[in-house]
Amino acid sequence: MKKLPLAVLLIGVVFAIAAGAVWRVSDRMQRPAPADSSASDFGGPFSLVDQNGKRRSDSDFRGKYMLVFFGYTYCPDVCPTTLATEAEALDELGPRASAIIPIFITVDPGRDRPEKLKLYLSSFDPKPSSARRAFVGLTGSDDEIAKAARAYRVYYRAHLDGQTENGDYSVDHSSDVYLMNPEGKFVAYYSAGILPGEMAADLMQNAK
Repeated sequence: MKKLPLAVLLIGVVFAIAAGAVWRVSDRMQRPAPADSSASDFGGPFSLVDQNGKRRSDSDFRGKYMLVFFGYTYCPDVCPTTLATEAEALDELGPRASAIIPIFITVDPGRDRPEKLKLYLSSFDPKPSSARRAFVGLTGSDDEIAKAARAYRVYYRAHLDGQTENGDYSVDHSSDVYLMNPEGKFVAYYSAGILPGEMAADLMQNAK
């Protein structure tokens, strides 16, 4: 059997790496609802308390797009990274960002009271020159958070059995960001690891 020339092998390797990179980028981009469900199955009514102590419902945000993310303030990596990505993506949109409200719903209501959310989200406040809105942080009772999570098909589980001596514990949770239209209907979701530019480009297409 004849051996392939080294140059041909190298070209094949480069092509495979490039193809893999394209696949990873496209995989991080906006995806429609899973095939086994209707897009209308994502999202739903909620009644929670924002970082200023005001009761807010999903109907308060009608007329604007919602960018919804579930997480918690003690999250060591995924949550701050995702919120920073959202903030940068919205800053890139310029004036069009005013049509989108970024919403952070805690899955750790026991620790994430309004004052804690307010302090945490202040780290992601809009730049003075940005047209985007500040994050809306939402918390509530265990039952209220569970209902909102079910509506968005979000999984979360607190590891209370692994608490440290000072009471710290971790919470496993889904990490997708959901884009909802001005009528509260599902549009798309973004996976963890998406780059700000990728999210911004997709929002330009889907949040008009």
